Amino acid sequence: MPRHEVRNPDPSHQSRPYHAMAHSKSRTKHKAATEVTIVTDEKSTFAEAVDRYWRPVALLALASAGWVLYGEYQEEETTNARNAEWEILVTAATTGDPEELMKAAQADLAGTGVEGWAALAAVSSFAAERDYSGAMEAVAAIEASGAPLLTSLSLPIGKEGAETTIAGILKATLGSQQDQDRALGALFENAPPPEGSPVVEMDVDLGGRTLSIALALYAEQAPLHVENFLKLVGEGYYDGTKFHRIIRGFMIQGGDPNTKDPTKGVETWGQGGPEYKIDQEGGDRVHSQYVLSAAKNPNELQSSGSQFFITTGSPHHLDGIHTVFGMVIEGQAAVDELDGVAVRPPQFQGQSIPAAPVPTITSARVREQ
Repeated sequence: MPRHEVRNPDPSHQSRPYHAMAHSKSRTKHKAATEVTIVTDEKSTFAEAVDRYWRPVALLALASAGWVLYGEYQEEETTNARNAEWEILVTAATTGDPEELMKAAQADLAGTGVEGWAALAAVSSFAAERDYSGAMEAVAAIEASGAPLLTSLSLPIGKEGAETTIAGILKATLGSQQDQDRALGALFENAPPPEGSPVVEMDVDLGGRTLSIALALYAEQAPLHVENFLKLVGEGYYDGTKFHRIIRGFMIQGGDPNTKDPTKGVETWGQGGPEYKIDQEGGDRVHSQYVLSAAKNPNELQSSGSQFFITTGSPHHLDGIHTVFGMVIEGQAAVDELDGVAVRPPQFQGQSIPAAPVPTITSARVREQ
């Protein structure tokens, strides 16, 4: 991709009283994909539905399905074949990756009678990431599987005692959860960075078209992250990198140098970055729509040295977990367009990896004040 010259950050920005980066970095190598940590809202609509319905549904399913599963098992040509199918499901479920579960449902286990259960597990994983389009796709896969316990068994737990199926329950709770997220997004917003704050401009190539985004930074509230971001921008670090992870209605993630290295395969995307991390910086900034936040490995307190994400929804379950250090002040329509980029099918190592053309940052630069 074409490379543009990157101007050095405005000296006035460098003279801000940021804390020294040397006191906040640890020499930790990236070994796993750096991803946005997912934590579900306490007592969300989905959780309440699970609390209310899942236990009786599970007990009923176990009681009524034991003979069905045993019969299917006996009809299998060999015991090894049945064991292999469930091993595929268990392996996919252990990862917790919704894309892997969908791959199991739509490819590895297609036509086995087990695919519906893989899709059921995928619904939960997609919902945890607030990927409602993915969750509804998984519900559709459940319905397509024709698994009797999931699609035909009517349970008297609908509104006013109306009978419904597990697939029907999932549709209703997912819709309610999405509505709740939208309502929360309107309640919690950030004040924009004060006038005179540093602004980074990004040009993103999408299939030969240039999309432009401007990000104002919270230099006073998140000095370590802002100092590091400006430093990398000034070095041209982000030029040529891709937005390698897109979850529609949630966020777009970028900043991994592996994505511009032709010797690195797609399977390494999300694992790259400088060999240091940044201490988390708190405050009252929240994850409303169009904020710039730092990515980090799950279960780690420190942020990635380079990877970031821009929210396309309002994932307030990330508040206090990831550091918000900027806001989109121009180019919201460009962010929306990137949010709609198609992702690869899971059988092609897709983990919300964009399909071609992959959005690529051709230029990141500090705006002259």
